[in-house]
Amino acid sequence: MGTLNKHLAQIWNVTEDEVAVFLAAFGQLTLKKGDTFSLPGVVCDQIGLIKSGLMKCVLINDGNEVVFEFAYENSFIADYYSFVTRTPSTKLISCLEPTEIWVINRQKLADLSREHAFIERISRITNEHLFIRMHEKATSLLLDSATVRYQKLITARQDLAQRIPQYLLASYLNVKPETISRIRKRIVYPLS
Repeated sequence: MGTLNKHLAQIWNVTEDEVAVFLAAFGQLTLKKGDTFSLPGVVCDQIGLIKSGLMKCVLINDGNEVVFEFAYENSFIADYYSFVTRTPSTKLISCLEPTEIWVINRQKLADLSREHAFIERISRITNEHLFIRMHEKATSLLLDSATVRYQKLITARQDLAQRIPQYLLASYLNVKPETISRIRKRIVYPLS
């Protein structure tokens, strides 16, 4: 956890010891490809921090999955709306790869917050990052071309283009799978 502790300490502006206290409250869970972390219709009562692996968070629309988000190493995963509002989740969260994840439930997180003042800072900064990420995604969907959205995704994590099936990338970017093929060809063989 050393590298992760340093990474999180820097993001949250806390000490590595404080990060260690925070992460010590988490339990570890090993999931197989295809396993679910959170189901629609059930209140999401836990937050995960991915140690290794890849997960997808999808909405179900007329029986079809619409990718809301991907989560991978060193990122948090939850249906955060359900977690905060305590309403049944509208999302399915499942593993695209074997995944090791640290998990904490709502009660344990609340208890930890009462014990340690720095947890409020961690929570606030994590919420701010989540808001910024969702704002950037919404803005990009409204204003950017499909090519720019794809480039932003692979710039953030180059390995995702190889780890995620094309049809799921297309769903996340709100385009058809064949559009991803055309974008990839243009990027590899740019038009003069």
